[in-house]
Amino acid sequence: MNNSSESPIAPALPASSILLIRDGRGGLEVLMIERAKTMRFAPGALVFPGGKVDTSDFQQWRWQRYLKHERRVFRDMAFRIASIRELYEETHILLGERPSENTAPAGVEFGKLLNTEKVKLDIAGMEPFAHWVTPETMPRRFDTYFFLAADSGHTEDFDGEEAVSAHWLKPREVLAEWEADRIPLMFPTRLNLMKLARSSTVAAAMQATRQQPVIRVLPKIRFKERGVDLTIQKEAGYGVTQATTKELSVESGKS
Repeated sequence: MNNSSESPIAPALPASSILLIRDGRGGLEVLMIERAKTMRFAPGALVFPGGKVDTSDFQQWRWQRYLKHERRVFRDMAFRIASIRELYEETHILLGERPSENTAPAGVEFGKLLNTEKVKLDIAGMEPFAHWVTPETMPRRFDTYFFLAADSGHTEDFDGEEAVSAHWLKPREVLAEWEADRIPLMFPTRLNLMKLARSSTVAAAMQATRQQPVIRVLPKIRFKERGVDLTIQKEAGYGVTQATTKELSVESGKS
């Protein structure tokens, strides 16, 4: 007999995020944005650019002519397109080869931008980095693919709505700031920074990512009398399996 008191599991909406990296003067840097404090989810947190996968992102015919390697087929193509689109919408960085400069005009609809700027998107140069799914007990869920991509000299900006700032940051320094309680991070963000911090250059990070299988992470939540435990499987390879209280407070929007 089914337990009628149990709520149905909400569908996990497709989402995508991108870790754009470059070799800085002091080592590897990754582009991160600060979420507006008015956002319902993770207000004020440092995150990687990304968001929901739109219906149009799944329309392969729409994007095929803009691909650098147009004959290659990717099962996760919609997620790759979405991460590039979100990167542009949030930071005004257009990750693609084009005859004009590396900076792109802001506020243009993504499809129109690709057409007017004569862009060739190198989605083949993106490496799958991580795959996280929101716990089944949560009312709002996402199935998020994370990709790693090398920057080629872009100038970052921010949209001023979802993103209130954009910065190139060293993963180890971000983690140190989090340890000192100076910046908020979500659990997946912290662990992906830890994974990225194992490499000191773009080349090393890309190579390491190619050699490591991406494990689908579906955290488990256990409610206790004095709080909540959120854990992930050891096989995910992060070296950490349990979220901290401060990470859980960031995701719930409570300080």
